[in-house]
Amino acid sequence: MRLKRAIAAVAGLAAMITVVSAAPSSAQGDVPSIKGVERERGPKPLTTDGQSFLEINGVGELVHWQRSGESYAKQLRGWGWQNTRAITTLDNQTFLEVKGDGRLSKWTWNGGTYIEAVVGQGWDNARLVTGVAGNQFIEINNQGELAYWTFDGSNNLSKVVRGWGWQGTRSITGLDQFLFFELKGDELNTLSWWVNTSTGLQEFRENDGSDNTWMRLIAGNDAEHFTVVTTDGTLLEYALDAASNWVPTVRGWGWNGTRLIG
Repeated sequence: MRLKRAIAAVAGLAAMITVVSAAPSSAQGDVPSIKGVERERGPKPLTTDGQSFLEINGVGELVHWQRSGESYAKQLRGWGWQNTRAITTLDNQTFLEVKGDGRLSKWTWNGGTYIEAVVGQGWDNARLVTGVAGNQFIEINNQGELAYWTFDGSNNLSKVVRGWGWQGTRSITGLDQFLFFELKGDELNTLSWWVNTSTGLQEFRENDGSDNTWMRLIAGNDAEHFTVVTTDGTLLEYALDAASNWVPTVRGWGWNGTRLIG
């Protein structure tokens, strides 16, 4: 282990970050590894409950993937999503879409179809988005501003800016309201864990030289799961084990045609 520090999180939640030195293997077919995060266990805000995620594929299909045995079962839920710029799940019934024309839409599943509510205009400036709770998501805009956005009960949004200088970030992935991780836009896509505390964001950066460029698309599922599509089309699920290390499991192959997950 290379780093272990106790920190105080929002509302007095205790959190512990542990960095595990384990670089991904370059051998074809090997499962990449990633660092560990050790935190106080217990109830956490859920994203998708760890059992599902969404995909938009290369032909514009919207697909809901639900856990089934050792993999996921496919449910086609829409067509014509070619112009979507970004998606991110808020909970297992709701997701956000940033459209190519700058509209922000919130989609809610009613058991048979998705119901759309346009909740914003002019989101052309949004570069990255990731859900962290059923009513909250993070945005990084083109000016490098990082903001937390929160819905009230009427789908109105309020904004709190938590940082600046994020122009170089390649991607962000929310796990819960207190934790997200960032892949930086440097040569190795360096990984940092960020903890949201009452005094601001605290960074715990990887400095072990690991190459994370194999991570092509990432979706946060809940506080203890996230999903990765690798550059060779492998679908990986990472789960937090009893020792608070992230453990990868192969859930599928042939995901080269996937355009977005969330």
